[in-house]
Amino acid sequence: MRRIAVVLLTLAVFAGLASLALAKSNWGFRLPSSAVKISDNLYDLGKVNGAQGYAILRRDNYARPGGGAAKAPKCYAFMSKGARWKATEAYVTDVESAATETSLETWDSQVGFDLFGTRDLSSGVDGADTSSPDGKNELYYGAIEDPGVIGVTIVWGYFSGPIFTRELIEWDMILDNVDFSWGDAAVDSSVMDYQNILTHELGHSAGMADIYDASCSEVTMYGYGTEGETKKRDLAPQDITGIKELYK
Repeated sequence: MRRIAVVLLTLAVFAGLASLALAKSNWGFRLPSSAVKISDNLYDLGKVNGAQGYAILRRDNYARPGGGAAKAPKCYAFMSKGARWKATEAYVTDVESAATETSLETWDSQVGFDLFGTRDLSSGVDGADTSSPDGKNELYYGAIEDPGVIGVTIVWGYFSGPIFTRELIEWDMILDNVDFSWGDAAVDSSVMDYQNILTHELGHSAGMADIYDASCSEVTMYGYGTEGETKKRDLAPQDITGIKELYK
């Protein structure tokens, strides 16, 4: 799509995943004490001017028992029905990897417009927004205080009320490079695969929810991640069905 031609100019100096640069961000993440736990790894950050914030935590080797349901699950779910992007917005990042654009395009290619805009080089990372949105979508490496958490995605939007009024307005994502090593797991199976984890987390940024039923373990939005995993780099048929339904 449009993004690829623009961003290739920026990324031409990088040699792909093998040369993934792990930026040493000064911005970490601490779940605020005011956050309300809704379910495993999902926290309510509160409302500001009608906009609701959620923090979604991704834990290492985390798999909630599931399966055995009387009815086969759809293997996809939404943060809220109808809560989606209605305009394309840029993002800022301190992660230098061609895989970023690959993961963004993995979701974009399934809908009728770019969910995610191009990288904004005029602005920088200033930390995840846990109290109110600041109008900037951010992706960065940093220290996450909660042990065992691979990454956190924060999504702000309007998740209630008439479906036609629901909308996503901001996302921020932090990947922990203090407790975890990152890179290309196809080359080194001991690392967290950046593209694999990012594609899953961007599903939250697009409005998709985690899936924990064990019979859905092959889908990208399955809420489990570990070193060496690469199968979430692309989307399973159920992920595609879900994102198309959300954005139809």
